[in-house]
Amino acid sequence: MSPYDFPEPPINQVDCDPSAYPVSVKECSAYGFSEDCQSGLNFGSTLQFAGSGAMPCVDVRNTARESHRPLRVGHVGQFLMRGGIEMWLKGLIRHTQPDHLTFVRCVATSSHYWDPRVAAELGVAVEIGGADSVRRLAADCDVLLCSGPAETAEWLAECRPKLTVFVAHGNAQPYRALLERCGPIVDHVVAVSNGVRDQICMGFPCTVIPNGVDVAHIAPSRSRAEVRHSLGFAPEDFVLGYVGRFSWEKRPRTIIEAVALLPPRFKALLVGWGDERQQLLELANQRIPGRYAIVEGDRNVGDYYQGLDAACLPSEWEGFGLVVIEAMFAERVVIARPVGCIPDAINDRVNGLVVSGDPQSFAAAASLVEAHPQWANGVAREGRRYADLYGHARQMSARYEELLSRLWLQTQSRV
Repeated sequence: MSPYDFPEPPINQVDCDPSAYPVSVKECSAYGFSEDCQSGLNFGSTLQFAGSGAMPCVDVRNTARESHRPLRVGHVGQFLMRGGIEMWLKGLIRHTQPDHLTFVRCVATSSHYWDPRVAAELGVAVEIGGADSVRRLAADCDVLLCSGPAETAEWLAECRPKLTVFVAHGNAQPYRALLERCGPIVDHVVAVSNGVRDQICMGFPCTVIPNGVDVAHIAPSRSRAEVRHSLGFAPEDFVLGYVGRFSWEKRPRTIIEAVALLPPRFKALLVGWGDERQQLLELANQRIPGRYAIVEGDRNVGDYYQGLDAACLPSEWEGFGLVVIEAMFAERVVIARPVGCIPDAINDRVNGLVVSGDPQSFAAAASLVEAHPQWANGVAREGRRYADLYGHARQMSARYEELLSRLWLQTQSRV
């Protein structure tokens, strides 16, 4: 039985007090919040911003879906960068059966934190805009998947979507505040892990659907030897790796500090992007000169998993931690703090290693893995077995299809 199999609560209307890749995007102007667009933008011949004309609210709650067509789904979120939420969304869109769900478009409300390359990879229309864009999306779809921003409930107060499902991706307190702000329009919540359900989703009808990996995203294009040679690592080196955003809560500096505690044959590979890149370079030059590589890795990330001996998750918090499942698919030993999916996915020293999270604990785990290669290979194989059983994006998409269809039928029965 999967660790996510458990009885689901009844689906009720939520009453929450908020105070307690071709892209086709049209044009935007200021909507009165700090992260919104201020001017138009062109992206080749495929991207434009949504028009600045006011979008009137339309009551769509009593509009029934024709039984012969799939549910029309839209997604709204604040950012569109190369991160876990975007990889979740990309996998969901790619593996959803089109005769069950059809994604009409995605709206990102921040013009400052979006990547046109990521938008182009989604395979559906993408719109960058604020209140008007979100209202248009709500009117055009049967189901609105919402990951933020906090203003969404205010924008849709007079024109509630037919069915709104909030997807809770994080387990830190700001995510609880975000859910409460969006609460007045939320019909149901999807939590990406049991930890998110227990820490964030109290008081809301909730279903846990763990994130899944689109294995095409991590398919390698080069051999392990080629990757390691290109990064300056020798065959006998033990490479401790990090894949993800370079930000304080992800704690990638922990890997540099861990390698600094180990003999010279231990090296560090940091793959990602973010505000702390320069600080990480400076720290690595001070602590482990000549023993590291830092790369952006926006494409062919599977190559970098090939180059690792162990993949680390040192985050302060995680909603899920998709890189853990990616590393398992690549048959790399996972060393992780007990955050996100780790309590559900990893049996310590069976299919991964769970550590306290300080540099000493990562260094000790890396030494253990390096000293016992046959055991480490068995751990990696067990990790791959877990990923094959529970980690595919197609499994995740099937669960979303089932849940959204069931919620829709219940919504229509109340019309």
